[in-house]
Amino acid sequence: MNNKIKSLFLLDKEITYLNHGSFGACPKSIFDSLISFQTQLENQPVQFLDEDSKELMLNSRNSLAKFIDCDPDSLVFFQNPTTAINEIVRSLKLNKGDEILSTDHEYGAMDKTWNFICKKTGAKHIKSTIKLPVGNEQVFLDNFLSGVTKNTKIFFLSHMTSATGLYFPVEKICKFAREHNILIIIDGAHIPGHFPLSINTLQPDIYVGACHKWLLCPKGVSFLYVNKKHQDNIDPLIISWGYDSEDPSDYPEFQEHHYWQGTRDVSPFLTIPDAIKFRKDYNWDMVSNECKKNILKAREAIHNIVGGDPLVEDNVDKWLGQMCSFPINHDNFIDLKSLLINKYKIEIPVVKWKDRILMRISLNGYNSNNDVDKLLIVLRKLV
Repeated sequence: MNNKIKSLFLLDKEITYLNHGSFGACPKSIFDSLISFQTQLENQPVQFLDEDSKELMLNSRNSLAKFIDCDPDSLVFFQNPTTAINEIVRSLKLNKGDEILSTDHEYGAMDKTWNFICKKTGAKHIKSTIKLPVGNEQVFLDNFLSGVTKNTKIFFLSHMTSATGLYFPVEKICKFAREHNILIIIDGAHIPGHFPLSINTLQPDIYVGACHKWLLCPKGVSFLYVNKKHQDNIDPLIISWGYDSEDPSDYPEFQEHHYWQGTRDVSPFLTIPDAIKFRKDYNWDMVSNECKKNILKAREAIHNIVGGDPLVEDNVDKWLGQMCSFPINHDNFIDLKSLLINKYKIEIPVVKWKDRILMRISLNGYNSNNDVDKLLIVLRKLV
């Protein structure tokens, strides 16, 4: 990894930042773009919000649609995937006994969202157990599909998991859902900018993703994709001027419902074209691939120190990207995370997942081999 890349970012030089997966990190040039749009907003708020930002939002939407290969009219912006999924969940017409099939690796906020709506409707949130270590795609598929019953109405699963840092092969699950008339919702928070994504190829019914993680945008930039055949069934989470508009535009109703959601700063959304250009200017696909190779090296070195049962079989790298989670023997995950940041100045997530304490390392272009070595030194002290 090129140490010069770190100078392109705003990260604190005193902190070893190994947690890009949580909230990402924004390069200076993209952050400058954000400030420029915010300055335009403050110079003439009415003109910017009522007129100027419309064309800019359209340009940003179209740029993102090209990047993730989908129909632009099926794409709308949200501040985060959690909010987008909340809109979807609250729009679903669930009946008592309907089943949502998920996995035991989903993001905690999503579990809470499904449990919330199930209490209201009498539906059931079912979690298939994905056996570890993962390695064989057919075993993964069998694990997930073993939860299907005649009452299964929805599939919901991560394209890449948060706590366990695993890239799930969801293509065949999407195909199964289409063939069996099951609504398929994919949480792709970690995918844009991390792995190639073609929504047109994947063909989910609904897909959410974050742009403020691996796509390097400022915080608060995410999207919701809804296939056109489902858009009439999705109620906007915020009812505002675009709903039953007295002055409708030529845009589809799905777009009208989501453009104006009360007064908000739309500047972060407008940075997407700059983020995509940054990736091109710095050959970020190559940077990402180099990070994926370094994750495999770091994984081997870490497991040599901490031991424990790995989450991925050896020599099966298709389940990993620029993140890797590993179990660590410690009594209190909160104390451990505090120790790492306060004493050793290492920013890295430590979470409790089932009966394990997991630590997750993320690498991006600003990380050096010295960053990994610092973590290895500390792990030897802890173990």
